[in-house]
Amino acid sequence: MRWVETTTTVRFNEVDQWGITWYGHYFAWFELARMKVLEQFSLLPEEFTTLGFIAPVVSAHCEFKKPTRTNDTIKIRAHLLKPQTASLTFRFEILLKNDGSLLAQGETVQVLQRLDGTMIYKLSGTLEERVESMIRHFWPD
Repeated sequence: MRWVETTTTVRFNEVDQWGITWYGHYFAWFELARMKVLEQFSLLPEEFTTLGFIAPVVSAHCEFKKPTRTNDTIKIRAHLLKPQTASLTFRFEILLKNDGSLLAQGETVQVLQRLDGTMIYKLSGTLEERVESMIRHFWPD
């Protein structure tokens, strides 16, 4: 399975009064990895808009395995699941960089829509080319 990875360090302002990372930051970290993927395929939000589309997140899920704390360096990995519809489903893992232990895992689903919010069911044109390129990266065979 192919992944795109990025790293970050847990900052003091990301932890709660018990010294562990507030749960909402895990979704922001998922976003870091997802944006790294989308950037590689010219599918950042402004590029979607230029093509006449948006890709809102309609589902987000995270399972927390171990807490993170201030100054932990973490690796966030993103993998695109093979789409069955005009949507993008990413799977994520957050690992402690120094020992690779799994801290959290999750998934987000984005649907593809026209700028006016109407759903699209089949990709075409430049959007299709870029999404297909991304699929081939994660699913080469």
